[in-house]
Amino acid sequence: MTTPQIEHLFEELQKSKNADVLLATKIALATGARWSEAQFLRREQLQGEAVTFTNTKAGKNRTVPIASRLAEELRAHKESGRLFGPCYGAFREAMQRTKIELPEGQMAHVLRHTFASHFIMNGGNILTLQRILGHYSITVTMRYAHLAPDHLEEAKKMNPLAVLTLS
Repeated sequence: MTTPQIEHLFEELQKSKNADVLLATKIALATGARWSEAQFLRREQLQGEAVTFTNTKAGKNRTVPIASRLAEELRAHKESGRLFGPCYGAFREAMQRTKIELPEGQMAHVLRHTFASHFIMNGGNILTLQRILGHYSITVTMRYAHLAPDHLEEAKKMNPLAVLTLS
């Protein structure tokens, strides 16, 4: 999703009667979390300015730093236990109102893909992204960041020999 699309989604989420959906969406966009990881987040998983995701698909915990403002919103939202009630339906309805076209079956995963794409477009490192998303394979991470294998072609022009004139 583009920045204007994200802004439009937030406008639609703010119209929702579900008190949790906007903040759950912010968590997913800020951390690359799967929808289920964000929705089932517990207050105890917030430590300072970081969120630790447990019971992940890969079976390993991972901790992702978040902005102080978002951490404050989470702390103010709930003092203990699960931060959010069921809110996927409200998310789906807001997405439908935006009329953003998505590939089949990508409704919940669009936030994770959006995080990955923006992370790379903003200068993030692919290996760091791999750790944040909890992927075992860099190939999977490249798909999430919407990078084709030819992205690695940058090695030709970004290595130290590229600037040297060798005879």
